[in-house]
Amino acid sequence: MLASCLATALVWACKDGPTGERQTPSPAPPPRVVVLGLDAGTWDLLDGFIDRGLLPNLARLRSGGTSGRLQSSEASSSPVIWTSIATGKVPEKHGITWFVRFPDGPGKPRPVDRTQRTSRTLWNILGDKGLDVAVVGWYITWPAEPVNGRLVSDIAHYGDIDRESFPPDYLITLAPVAENEAIAAMPGFMDFAYDPSRASPSEGTAPSLDFLVYDRFVRAYSRDLFYIRATEALLGDGPLPDALFVYLRGTDDVQHGFWKFMDPRPFGDVPSEQVEKFGKVIERYWQWIDGHVGEILAHYETPPLVMVMSDHGAGPAVGTATVTEHRYLHLSGAHRSQGILLANGPGVRKGATIEGASVYDVAPTLLHYLGYAAGDDMDGHVLTGLFDPAIADRPVQHVSTYETDPASGPGSAPAPAPLPGPAVDQKQLEHLRSLGYIE
Repeated sequence: MLASCLATALVWACKDGPTGERQTPSPAPPPRVVVLGLDAGTWDLLDGFIDRGLLPNLARLRSGGTSGRLQSSEASSSPVIWTSIATGKVPEKHGITWFVRFPDGPGKPRPVDRTQRTSRTLWNILGDKGLDVAVVGWYITWPAEPVNGRLVSDIAHYGDIDRESFPPDYLITLAPVAENEAIAAMPGFMDFAYDPSRASPSEGTAPSLDFLVYDRFVRAYSRDLFYIRATEALLGDGPLPDALFVYLRGTDDVQHGFWKFMDPRPFGDVPSEQVEKFGKVIERYWQWIDGHVGEILAHYETPPLVMVMSDHGAGPAVGTATVTEHRYLHLSGAHRSQGILLANGPGVRKGATIEGASVYDVAPTLLHYLGYAAGDDMDGHVLTGLFDPAIADRPVQHVSTYETDPASGPGSAPAPAPLPGPAVDQKQLEHLRSLGYIE
């Protein structure tokens, strides 16, 4: 009789038959997958936070897994990059090339939406393989498309929007987070007497501190809390999905707004009383996110594969990134070209470092881990260095493409998008203008 048999999600299971003979092995199912997108994560900050014991969940994942820097694409445009992460393709192939488009002519922007996407995503591909997928808040997922599972789109936090989720009535009773809830949470992040009546920007003058707090904290916290609640509701709703994709954007927002208070040295003229008020916002926001990472993973009795990533890094808005226009003077953080990548779970190397990874590598790497082929039309490669030999040494399978016939579904010519409504459209455009992404 066999003394023992290694049984992990990616190794053949084996057992003895009733007469002691060895039975034909059968493959165990792959582990569940959790993909967490944390916008603008940078090891330049997180290393220090982890060393100080502020991020126990990310620290545990990192020490027990493999991590490294993730090279972003040249254009620091979040909707473009998150779509590249989900598809493994450059923007010219997947169709999302900027924050906005101009279908109504010059000077009349509309935010990009999912119908401009011309490539299939990981959740499309895995759903076709029979995996139950769940997508929460991932950039450029509205209008919600049919998936083999559940999807909460990236503008569902505005509430009462056509096709905000799939199935169409999924989590329809989950209310948007009221601004008052974010205001009530402020003392845990900053020491500031916020006055909403002073939060509107005045033409021709530098934005007030109240506008900074509204624009960079209230919006961020409210949006992230909605998608955190959606994730918790989803994970408590029946069996856990085979593959979960969650995106949270607020880490980027607070870094844009509060960097100079956290690190005033590159700026030289930050009043000490403002440093006292706002100097801990970024680290406390990351602590808040880290706590929710732990709560999400606590739903899994058997360890899943966890992949944590960012679309780009961050740093102080100095040098060529210095803000000079009055209406953007509330911004003090800027993007950097290298984000984070972290993997932990069955078959992942422990305590190792990966080098040379890019945002295009995530999709083919995840497919390889799950035993599926990488698309030859994907622009990344499989990061075998993330894995133990049982997975790293497995031959990489190839398929020419996962795209479908133009008449048959996702990856085809997009259907016209329903309008989200002028109020929601305007809120999205206001947010993009406040960051200086559009005029």
